[in-house]
Amino acid sequence: MIPIKLCMSASAICVLAACSGADPEPKTANGHRAEVFTYAPTLNKPHRETVRLYQEVAIPGTPLRDTETWTLDWEAVTSSEANQYKRTLKLVGLKVVVNDVEELRGDEVKANNGAAIDVFTDGKAKVLDVRGADQLSAAVVALGDPALQPALRQSLSPARLKALAVMRTTEQHADFVGRPTQVGSTWAAVDANGTTRNIRIVSEEPCGATRCLKVIRTYEVDKKEVFEEAARRVAAYVQQQGGNPDEIDLVDMNIALEDSLLIDPATMNGYGALLVQDATLRLASPSGELPVSFKTQREVVYTY
Repeated sequence: MIPIKLCMSASAICVLAACSGADPEPKTANGHRAEVFTYAPTLNKPHRETVRLYQEVAIPGTPLRDTETWTLDWEAVTSSEANQYKRTLKLVGLKVVVNDVEELRGDEVKANNGAAIDVFTDGKAKVLDVRGADQLSAAVVALGDPALQPALRQSLSPARLKALAVMRTTEQHADFVGRPTQVGSTWAAVDANGTTRNIRIVSEEPCGATRCLKVIRTYEVDKKEVFEEAARRVAAYVQQQGGNPDEIDLVDMNIALEDSLLIDPATMNGYGALLVQDATLRLASPSGELPVSFKTQREVVYTY
């Protein structure tokens, strides 16, 4: 089994119908133009968020091709407490497929009545606290049989769940709050780890009963981290060929990471997201040079 990294950067987007005959600027509910992105999430109205994460690593010309697909269904609702927002995410479905073998069907969560994590933010979408990660992690690990539990424990550990909650809030909201909503606007955002994201508004599109902005975001990827992950993934293959995995080295790398989002600028409610990462690495190993293909796709579908 591939121990997948659910905290791989970014949010993701469904491509929705292109607009025609639309107003040139997005409007708020009262008809006024939204000059900047405003964090004002809809309160006390649950909706569904389905996250599908696909990852593949392969060495062309060899039998090595590992794939893994995780589908997580969340029931999400935002409420207001004092001067904070509380976003509650209750896990209501988890499906795991490894190399075309179904490890979790998706309905096992229902037998456990789901588990939830609470994310507290201020009025600018800054994360103040994350609660419930320990309980959610334990509930998810308990879903799998003993052979699957180590991968679940690593992929959805309390620390990783907290990091994922912070990352998604930053991607969905904090990267945009206070930024201009005019199509063509561009800016850069830098997270706590120093990762730079270049953001641009490319179009206005319909979403539900309102109009949203389609945003493209490109990332300056940490190539060292990508190399270490790829080397770890092919270590067993190198060892099978009689080589020492510690002698794997990077020769060259081409990588592209981009996501697109559809956002209502007047509320910051999301209407879709799609992240795609493609990496091709040339690794030097004791048995010769290895071309490695490393792909990630993450899609988020919102149902209101």
